[in-house]
Amino acid sequence: MKIGIIGAGAMGSLFSSFFFKADMNHAIFEIDKNIVKTIKEGLTLIQDNTIEKFYPIIDSNPSILSDADIIFVFVKSYSTEDAIKTIEPHIKKDSVIVSIQNGIGNFESIKKFIKLEQIIYGVTTYGAAKENPSTVRFGGAGTIEFGGKSEEAVKKLGSIFNLAKLDFSITKTPEKSVWQKALVNAGINPIASILNITNGEIINNEFSKKLQENILREGVAAARVAGINIMEDEIITTTVNVCNNTSTNKCSMLQDIKAKRRTEIDFINGKIIEYAAKGNIKVPFNESLYYLIKAIEDKNL
Repeated sequence: MKIGIIGAGAMGSLFSSFFFKADMNHAIFEIDKNIVKTIKEGLTLIQDNTIEKFYPIIDSNPSILSDADIIFVFVKSYSTEDAIKTIEPHIKKDSVIVSIQNGIGNFESIKKFIKLEQIIYGVTTYGAAKENPSTVRFGGAGTIEFGGKSEEAVKKLGSIFNLAKLDFSITKTPEKSVWQKALVNAGINPIASILNITNGEIINNEFSKKLQENILREGVAAARVAGINIMEDEIITTTVNVCNNTSTNKCSMLQDIKAKRRTEIDFINGKIIEYAAKGNIKVPFNESLYYLIKAIEDKNL
């Protein structure tokens, strides 16, 4: 079985290392030719005190995915639609597309071009950060939760994760998993990014912790408009636990801001605002943080 990866960012590079170690046939499609050139000279993985270098197959031509049976999408949410539109003419008609990206809306972008039976989606808590274009640092082990309409496709993906020795679970409600993770991100990323603090510092300050709770309560109300039932107390507890477990981490949104890159705020708090509007629900805390992040983006870009 041939595996394809779209995007040689932190997560694309990390999963490439997983597949490489398991001796699994895979190739990366990366649109940035400079990144492709650099990674062809070797991709370095830093894990604890270990440094490994490997040489994945990578190209900026989407035809590199033409024989892939399963294709992982590891681009930012705002690039998902363009990425699928680019590869769709080049891939096999029965290729399975996998999204375990951050944010809400990736599934909706993919299904514009790919049949529902060929889409698997969910979330992952595996962590990684790029130190430079050809070096990725493993941020810590996690799990993967996913599901899809085709039981056969889901089993096929499970066999891949088994071979790669990755922890995973299958869910019949992947859309709920996506919303739950998006709410956790909504309660961490913009606060940490605006205050320039680590995840753990959010809950160590009574004011930022209260702000986090209000963001999450609004998020739960927006999720209900989308047909997703999430309990307020549970998502608040989950988010606090994530902050504790990743207390020294600087979130991906803060990393994007420091690197003067576009953030995924539109697909996190922005989606909370979008769904809340459909239900005539006011979400002032999410709106305020959304506008602040967009103002920082506007200044940076």
